[in-house]
Amino acid sequence: MNQDPIVEEIHDIREQLLQECGGDLTQLMARFKAEEAQDKARLIKIMKKEPGSIYSDSPNKSMQPTRYARG
Repeated sequence: MNQDPIVEEIHDIREQLLQECGGDLTQLMARFKAEEAQDKARLIKIMKKEPGSIYSDSPNKSMQPTRYARG
C-alpha cells in the first residue's frame, strides 16, 4: 500500500497531541473543545433541517419512480 505523506503527518500529529494529554482521550477531547471555544469564527455552522427545505430528510417527490418505471 502506498504511503501518503500528508496522512502520515496527520497521524503523527494526532499521536503527539494524544501523548501531550497523557494518552487520555477524554482530556484530548476537552482540549479540542477549549480550542474551539477560543476561535469560533473558524467553525462551520450546521444548518438546521426544516420540513420542506432542500436539506430535509423528506423524499424529493420529483425524483420518485413513476408508474412507468421498471423495478
